[in-house]
Amino acid sequence: MRILLISYYFPPCGGAAVQRWHKWLPVLVESGFEVTVLTTANGDYPVLDPSLEQEIPPQVKVLRSGAPSPAKLWKAIFGQRSSVPYGDLSSGRNAGFLQKALIWARLNLIIPDARKYWNTSALKAAMAFLREHPVDAVITTGPPHSTHLTGLELKKRHRIRWIADWRDPWSTVYYLKLNPPAGWSRRRHRALERKVAQSADLNIVISNHLAEQLPSSNTVVIRNGYDAGKFVTKGPDEKTGFKKFRIKYVGNLTAGQKLAEAASMIGKAFPDGDFELICVGGKVDAEQQRRLDEDIPGSFFRKDFVPHQQALEEMADCELLLLLINYYEGFEGMLTTKLYEYIASGTMIFCLGPHGGEAEELIKLYRAGVCFDLREDAAAVKFLAAQRDAWKAGKSLKNQTDTSELSAQNQAAKLISALKAEKKS
Repeated sequence: MRILLISYYFPPCGGAAVQRWHKWLPVLVESGFEVTVLTTANGDYPVLDPSLEQEIPPQVKVLRSGAPSPAKLWKAIFGQRSSVPYGDLSSGRNAGFLQKALIWARLNLIIPDARKYWNTSALKAAMAFLREHPVDAVITTGPPHSTHLTGLELKKRHRIRWIADWRDPWSTVYYLKLNPPAGWSRRRHRALERKVAQSADLNIVISNHLAEQLPSSNTVVIRNGYDAGKFVTKGPDEKTGFKKFRIKYVGNLTAGQKLAEAASMIGKAFPDGDFELICVGGKVDAEQQRRLDEDIPGSFFRKDFVPHQQALEEMADCELLLLLINYYEGFEGMLTTKLYEYIASGTMIFCLGPHGGEAEELIKLYRAGVCFDLREDAAAVKFLAAQRDAWKAGKSLKNQTDTSELSAQNQAAKLISALKAEKKS
């Protein structure tokens, strides 16, 4: 089966945006699929991880087309050290008039997202490729959801079989819920979302909640999963030799997450300060840093973004992992890529977020940790203190539950079944 995958994010881009398909490509190739990827040349990537390029199967053909860079304009205006909004479209207390105006324009005028300016180049490159190389299906993956509009146009012009892969919600994504655009903008988002979902021959989504919310009945749930071959976990009795209890948060920090509140709970559970809270890869703003300094002085450390393999090692090499679920309407279907890697690492999870989501269901199902809401301060502190006491007593905190069903290899097998079934229909 021949497929053309269109994705704005692709190695050397790093981070969560590339992990889903990066894990699936080897399985597809091993299963006899001919895969061509159309992606950006010098796109606006939040982070770079060139090591991922080495893991792309040589049989995968990668096409790149030029993509305009709104990030360059942003940095030209606000300085090279300025932080380009990614996963957070709030203005912030210290934002100036121009910055607020640009974010307002992004929310209300640039629909569905700022990556849509790649579509012209992507469409031209895709059409040139399809004229010479017919395929059985075109797959678009978003965010950015503007990429789906390229698939929609290709379906109109070529009558190809088109599959839309939804790694996040569109009109109900957390940063639009936390920073709502104007009513007419929201209506435009919903109209485009509905048109894409109903026009695609198949929609692939990451969660049951998203499947229920998507305006299409032709939908299949395939989770992100983790790469089983990349984990080298410590044995249940292996001692680290560290004198302080290490709690790590690995990944990007986004709007609606309560890092400072989690740190406050941790500080109460470790009154002697014999712990370290380490944030790997996430950026902490000035207000968060101030609260962290007040609640856990001298115990918070931040590491810059690390390559994916090192991030997995960080997850396995600590006593507890911190997971933060965003507080917003629609959180129920939020399933980050790292959740599966957290679970697979065997390290127990301390999760802070609203109850009732699919992330909590998975954590409970695989006995991977405990979830608390903001109002459950006392219970969270009790759990944390118990983990500390068990660790000091030399007991293993590692979870030994079988998680193989969540592996990317198993999820890719579900993808292959869905693609073959869709082809026959």
